[in-house]
Amino acid sequence: MNTTRLTNGLGHGLLALCLTLPATAFGQSAAQPVAAEREDDDRTEGADAPAGTGERLPPLSVIATRGTRSVDDIPGNVTVIDRQELDLRMVEDIGELVRHLPGIQVDRQTSGTNPFGDRTGFTIRGVSGNRILTLVDGSRTLERITDNTRDVVELTHMKRVEIQRGPASALWGSDALGGVVAFETMDPEDYLAVSGRDTAFRFDTTHSTLDDATGGVGAAALRYGDFAASLSLGRRVGHEPENRNARSSKAAGAVWDCYRNPGATPCGQLDPADIRADNVLAKLVWTPGSDHRIGLTLEHFERETEVEQLYDHGYDAAGNFVANYDRTQTLSRQRIALEHDWTVDIGPIETIRWQLSHSPQKSRREGTRDRILANGSSETRYDYLEYEEAFTEFDAQFDGGFATGPLSHRLTWGIDGDYTETDYERIDTTVNHTTGTTTVARAGGFNFANATTIRADAYVQDEIGLWNGRLRVTPALRLAHYAIDPHPNADYKPVDGAEPRKVTETEPTWKLGAVLDLDDSYSVYAQYAEGFKMPTAQQLYTSLPSTSFNLVPNPNLRPESVKNYEAGLRGRFRDGSFSVGGFYADYTDFIQSFVFLPNGDITYDNLTTVKVWGLEASGELYLDDLWSVTGALSAQRGKQQASPGADTTAFDGAIPLGGTLGLHYDDSEMGLRASLYGTFQRGVTRTAGSNAYKPGGYGVFDFAAAWTPAHWITLRLGIDNIFDKRYFPSSATAYAAQPSSTSVANTNPIEAQVQPGRAFSLGATLTF
Repeated sequence: MNTTRLTNGLGHGLLALCLTLPATAFGQSAAQPVAAEREDDDRTEGADAPAGTGERLPPLSVIATRGTRSVDDIPGNVTVIDRQELDLRMVEDIGELVRHLPGIQVDRQTSGTNPFGDRTGFTIRGVSGNRILTLVDGSRTLERITDNTRDVVELTHMKRVEIQRGPASALWGSDALGGVVAFETMDPEDYLAVSGRDTAFRFDTTHSTLDDATGGVGAAALRYGDFAASLSLGRRVGHEPENRNARSSKAAGAVWDCYRNPGATPCGQLDPADIRADNVLAKLVWTPGSDHRIGLTLEHFERETEVEQLYDHGYDAAGNFVANYDRTQTLSRQRIALEHDWTVDIGPIETIRWQLSHSPQKSRREGTRDRILANGSSETRYDYLEYEEAFTEFDAQFDGGFATGPLSHRLTWGIDGDYTETDYERIDTTVNHTTGTTTVARAGGFNFANATTIRADAYVQDEIGLWNGRLRVTPALRLAHYAIDPHPNADYKPVDGAEPRKVTETEPTWKLGAVLDLDDSYSVYAQYAEGFKMPTAQQLYTSLPSTSFNLVPNPNLRPESVKNYEAGLRGRFRDGSFSVGGFYADYTDFIQSFVFLPNGDITYDNLTTVKVWGLEASGELYLDDLWSVTGALSAQRGKQQASPGADTTAFDGAIPLGGTLGLHYDDSEMGLRASLYGTFQRGVTRTAGSNAYKPGGYGVFDFAAAWTPAHWITLRLGIDNIFDKRYFPSSATAYAAQPSSTSVANTNPIEAQVQPGRAFSLGATLTF
């Protein structure tokens, strides 16, 4: 069987777990023992073992230990999603990527004042935003700021995605406070391996009724002597997502009433949008011998969203008439990277891998707004906001194995650093066509000082094998040096007593994990891991003095940190597997946005503590050679305390009990694969605020199928939310049960948070 299953993901199913254990009790043969070192495995992750053994092998992780290891050998919870799974479900964005992973969430921005419909970023074990390290081939992605997004990744060219839950700062540094999401792009060898020749071509196309989006990608690869090269071009065009299950008023079943002007975008719908996304990936690989692999990567990503903002079309409360507001957002990410894998075999050093990359990333928003003022004059306002981060990164890693008596060691150590320039610019220009005057306002919004950030880290990890590899103990330590140096431009408005200043921190973080094989089938794991997160330039230096309030910087913010404990039990058998574990995360100095000070000013500040704990389980059962069942389960709970002695309240980031079940069919002879998924979520019962909206529970079913009638063509069909269920995400607790004002209801209606209804997808792949 070639079905890719998300084994060992964040909770894969209590049902499969219950089915698997009795199956082994009735005499099913066990799998082979887990080896102490898996880095030399050249198997396909998630694939079947050689014919006749009956063993199905788990996926391989490359992020959790900075080396290739079976997920069963990792003292933590890791999910691997490969290209086969992305193709089957025709995944278009990061929200769809985690659709069947309970306990992980990606929201969509749906505010009236932020109409671009971006995905906000990953929430893992209750924490989100910049606390989740996001990488593309080891390079960082754009940080999220208040009036921006981190959604700068298209899945067009991705080979695999790996998601690690829990802190990973010991190996990956600051920003890996709550977890890591690592995207890995396709290599020339990946295309050539499918064709079996020195040339390969692949063409994909998809269409979704959700946003009327059509995507296409073409890739070509060539091998010539010691060189291999690939070029992939992708484009996707679409519109705003259809919000068919949102309702217009409480009389029609809506949570809130909403009273927008005639001609405005109806409550619960998104403003009309045209979206175009382009992605180019080029790679050149030189392998002059078995000891060297040198690669050069060029990548360009750009997504442009044009929105006709109509939510406030018509007369406002002051008697002004808003005629039109055309807005454009352009997200871009470029990357050039040079990497070298070198097998040296010099003493304890077996391999050296280094990578140097430069990746400028940018978000630009522009708007043109026409108004007729209450006094009869007409004006046009042009707004412009640009946020850019340019990362220059270097990572050198050394690996080798040796023995000390009965102990085996796999030592991984290296240096990891980057230099980042952060720039923020905002300009609003108003032209009064009646009077002929032009007014220019610079800065404004959430303006913050530009900054230079330097990270300089060193790390070491030792994977120690005892008792012939039955026990693997893995300590790791990282020393992270972090410096943020502000350089305000002329637009920056300082606040007396809170002027921006350079912030430096040197922070050690460490982890200790262990996996013990109880026998050939069962193993237990445990891990203690620390996380560390520096404040961002926006959190440190935002400054907006105003006549009614001051948004003031807080250069005294302390870094966020976490101590995480987790443990679990795993089993792997001839016809199934399971994993069940629990975690407890104790966050200190958690940074909260927009805290009111006693004098009425607003700032960023540290909460005293946030604690999140939960249960995660996963399992799969192979019913026969064609049918299998997978399941997933996650339950989280959290609490927070704003200051010493303050009352403890619920932590809204924790995602309540949820689970998924999957029924899968895979017939390689017919070339047919199909999956039916059920996703179930308990309603929210605990919130930090007494007036918060508490979304109810729900159950949603999805279907995906792929048919390969000939080796060169694959056809796909997908149906999401088969029964057209109306439901809200658990993150809707950010909304009040009742709006605080009519203006709030009109600008940011809760009905815009209703999740997509039934949608169909079609796709095809041609390979030569």
